[in-house]
Amino acid sequence: MKPLNSSLEVGLRVLLILQNAFPEHLDLNQLVLLDHSVLHSADLGGPESLHPPVPVRASELGVKRQAIEAGLEVMIRAHLAHVGVGDGGIEFWAGEAADGFIKLLETEYAAQLSTRAAWVVQHFGTLDEQTLRAALSTVAQHWSEEFATAAAPEELH
Repeated sequence: MKPLNSSLEVGLRVLLILQNAFPEHLDLNQLVLLDHSVLHSADLGGPESLHPPVPVRASELGVKRQAIEAGLEVMIRAHLAHVGVGDGGIEFWAGEAADGFIKLLETEYAAQLSTRAAWVVQHFGTLDEQTLRAALSTVAQHWSEEFATAAAPEELH
């Protein structure tokens, strides 16, 4: 079993994003970017990040899409999320049972995820993909600078 970033965990994160965005429909690219923002919210001026600020966290975006797809599949099969075709292509949204299911989650981690998902959707949920990417790109430039500083030999500082 894969305890971190399993299909179930990623699906729960995405479900929290969809529930907070309801009744809006989001596409896969938006969900990838918003999920990344939930985990690294402090980078965007939000609450403390759930994941540590490792210097190469921008690389997470490259592998996140497949994990989001697998998580969405779990939530869709459980009838907690829906998929359909809209004006912008394939879109996802929270199902009617999502709110009741989310209220059953009682762990501290679930509460922290919920807080961050609400913050991310409030601040970035209405942005189109291009604007959201631009916001994250600005932050990613700082990550590269952090990595260069952390990786440089001591005599170069």
